[in-house]
Amino acid sequence: MNAALESPDTGEKIAACIIDIDATITRPRGQPQIGPDYVLNNAIFEIIAQLMQEHGWSPEAAERAMSDYAEAKLFWDYPEFLAEFDLPMEEGWKRIVRWHEENIAVHDDAVRMIRRLHAARLPLFIASNNPLSGCLLKLGRAGLAGREGSEYFHGIMGTNVCMGVKCSTGFWERCLEQVGHEPERLAVIGDDPHDDCRMPRSLGVETIFLVDRKQEARVKRTPEALWVNTLDCVPEFLASPG
Repeated sequence: MNAALESPDTGEKIAACIIDIDATITRPRGQPQIGPDYVLNNAIFEIIAQLMQEHGWSPEAAERAMSDYAEAKLFWDYPEFLAEFDLPMEEGWKRIVRWHEENIAVHDDAVRMIRRLHAARLPLFIASNNPLSGCLLKLGRAGLAGREGSEYFHGIMGTNVCMGVKCSTGFWERCLEQVGHEPERLAVIGDDPHDDCRMPRSLGVETIFLVDRKQEARVKRTPEALWVNTLDCVPEFLASPG
């Protein structure tokens, strides 16, 4: 199949799709990842802090050192903390993987959509507020990535790759630059009206799919986006070109 699929909004041939992770591909179950009871408000940092304590750090010193490193590094990734504090990489990674296995669930409609678009040879990219390893861990829960990368995605733009977060114009400017196509030839697929819709639209992306699985209507069109209650709809709209 041709890699250029047709936009339902513009008639342009879609050259690539940019897909969100949290609430689009995965969802929390069990313990939340973000919360005030964790070191630096993140369950993954809590795991790293516990490992530091097992290697002789006091709780206070571990949290202070992690906070200082995060502030200095700004756009960090989890393995960098393990390396910075000379912690056993494999043991730390194993614990982080286990946490994801226990606390991250998967939206099956997203997995089906990605597999169908990948089979159609449409280049797919990730745009996420997770760092790169966090993206791979969550995509791994969906069977879409391994520790070193993914066969399904041409690029994974996490916070430490695009040097920002998705609510910022800078993130999306760097993301679109790395994707390498004109904005009007891209489709963004996500769930957040601001991060996944208004921000990319402000830079010229015109084809936006937003998923609301509680929505009664299978499809609802607004001036800004096409809302769907299942991502199984998306390949149907990105129909094979004639």
